Amino acid sequence: MERRGRKEIIITLIIMIIIAAVIISWLSGLWSCEAGRVELSDEERLTISNYVNSVSIYVQQSNRVSYRFFNVLKQAKNLSREDLESELLDIIEENRVILANCKELRPPEFFDVAHGYLELVFETRSKAYEDFRPALFSAIEELDDISTSQVTNTFLDMYMSDKIYLYFQDELKESGELLGIYDLTIGIDSEVLPDFPDKDLTNTQDVVDLISEIKTVSRLQERRGVAVISESIEFDPPQINVQGDYRIIAKGSEITVAIKIENQGNVVENNVNVVMEYMTQDNISEEEEYVINSINPSEQKVVKLSGFTAYPGRKCDLKITAGPVPDEVLMTNNTATYKFMMEE
Repeated sequence: MERRGRKEIIITLIIMIIIAAVIISWLSGLWSCEAGRVELSDEERLTISNYVNSVSIYVQQSNRVSYRFFNVLKQAKNLSREDLESELLDIIEENRVILANCKELRPPEFFDVAHGYLELVFETRSKAYEDFRPALFSAIEELDDISTSQVTNTFLDMYMSDKIYLYFQDELKESGELLGIYDLTIGIDSEVLPDFPDKDLTNTQDVVDLISEIKTVSRLQERRGVAVISESIEFDPPQINVQGDYRIIAKGSEITVAIKIENQGNVVENNVNVVMEYMTQDNISEEEEYVINSINPSEQKVVKLSGFTAYPGRKCDLKITAGPVPDEVLMTNNTATYKFMMEE
């Protein structure tokens, strides 16, 4: 098993790469001849104060999201699978709002580098929460090296975001000093990955133990279902116009259709059948099938079928069906239908 010391070295290298990217993106031209000035107007000082206050609010919100996340994990034994998934989705959405607000916040002059670090903090945390949900349910379905690694990586992202936050604090302080403001800081620590006395969630074995506890919960019921994402349809030749109910596609010798299929359940689905049925106005029909070998919960996969005969000028109907999978209850989104016509 990998120990934390080795992982800290890896994470440090990653952080240094991120820092280099931020500096390259923002440092060029930031510190002009004004950088060493100490004469700030009242308006400039107020702008900096408002910025620090806003950031403080976002950091507090992020800390609360972390507390809720780990509280949900502690209570997993008392939650149904649906409730657990709902809680995780709420956490993901809360963090997305924090990230969006951070991106909309305009930093004061000369604070762009510090703000770049702050955005990386919330981006890394957002990635961690979003990746955790499908990784956890994949691990519940089949606990192996891959699923365990996926869950562990989400905790590593949290750990890395905590380290980047320290760089943000250092850069914020340095930016203030260059403007004659000393000891400028966000007076709030932000460690979203707690230091548990009995486990290290950057350690693979401890993650295995955590998942094993959740897997034993009898209330985590399976929910199965796949769906055709109807708005993701793409034709080749491409669609060039719409006439009434009909999509008009460019002229070509044959037709290729691509569509996204989503696993909307909470278990991995295997051998999902996708059927495309194509019929012209004069009842010439063709049918093609494709099998998705495996698709994880919440994952979308693109299915592309080609070789449909082109009939320029004729009205055509296309029906796409995914699944159903065993024990699927909701099947209203398993099928999508389209009307199209190739230009003459």
